[in-house]
Amino acid sequence: MAHWDEIDEIAGKFLKKILLRDEKDSNRSTPEEDHALTGKYENWDSLVKESEKALKYDADKAFRKLRHLKYQRRQWITYSSVAASIIVMISLFFLQEKPQIPTLTKIEPGNKKATLILSDGTSRDIRESREVIQVKDSKLQIDSSGLIVTPDSIPAKQGKIEYHTLSVPRGGEYNLTLSDGTQVWLNTESELHFRTHFDKHNRMVSCKGEVYFDVSHNPQAPFVVKLTQGEVTVLGTEFCTSDYNTDKPQVTLVEGKVRFNTQNGDSVVLTPSQHLVYDAITNQLSIQKVDTRQYTAWKDNLFCFEDETLEDIMSTLSRWYNIEIDFESDELKQRHFSGTIEKYAKIESFLELFETGTNIKFDIYGHKIIIRQLNK
Repeated sequence: MAHWDEIDEIAGKFLKKILLRDEKDSNRSTPEEDHALTGKYENWDSLVKESEKALKYDADKAFRKLRHLKYQRRQWITYSSVAASIIVMISLFFLQEKPQIPTLTKIEPGNKKATLILSDGTSRDIRESREVIQVKDSKLQIDSSGLIVTPDSIPAKQGKIEYHTLSVPRGGEYNLTLSDGTQVWLNTESELHFRTHFDKHNRMVSCKGEVYFDVSHNPQAPFVVKLTQGEVTVLGTEFCTSDYNTDKPQVTLVEGKVRFNTQNGDSVVLTPSQHLVYDAITNQLSIQKVDTRQYTAWKDNLFCFEDETLEDIMSTLSRWYNIEIDFESDELKQRHFSGTIEKYAKIESFLELFETGTNIKFDIYGHKIIIRQLNK
């Protein structure tokens, strides 16, 4: 029978081979794996100290229970006790806190989803399901194309005006057709408050977030979009509103003509390819000529960034991919970039393009991205 000292020596060599790796071993792990296992231990002596702690485990007490099992030979019990001590030592070592390493959680792009909240307060999740909901004076038809509002041929008698809400969560998008034929696209984290039946002289909706409108032409009934700060009035046109920052609503005109009215009574008329930003705090209006695709491409399943700050770019991506962004420094937020990405593409491929030729690194930890600057 082997002497305890011999067993202890064999166990020590065995553990040292597992945890510190023999460099001649062709099957050894990667340096990163080795670091994850042995990063807390500068040398074998410190490992031994940890092992001594583990060996305080009362192995004899645990193995007295084995006497009721079929192994009766004393030699086997002795070997089992020694083996148990080694196993306990290994187990306690691996249960030690490990350094955080990037996880492999897959980041998925957003998809078509929304919540429809009816005027009576009831709500339901709608995606690409097929359903028809009968309300007071209209039908709400849900199918793969989105939500379509179809008014009854004979509207109900005039009574209390009922509004419904279409709410798109983070990581979603949705579109609908209003009762007058106006097409509406809602970007992620956006909301539209609408009637199912407009009257003859008034077509009004209210929205939050980012919404694109292709308004059905009707000179007798102006189409009005109410924002958190101000409103847009149109006769028939295509435009996009954005008020993720409620103190700075934006309007981008693609076709036609719109008038933007501030809450204090000021107004300005926009012509095609103009982009308006209204600072509700200072009551300042700013208008500039732009390539409208930069502000509307999301409707066509693209993100177009033109000389935008990294902070604004990552804010857009965080909403669509439903991820958290953390900058290592404020200086990184102000770096400017240009680029185009398909909305349904993998975010990793896009981030690799940003890393190319720069000293910026994007570390992905589950659904969190940490942006840091590499040492030059």
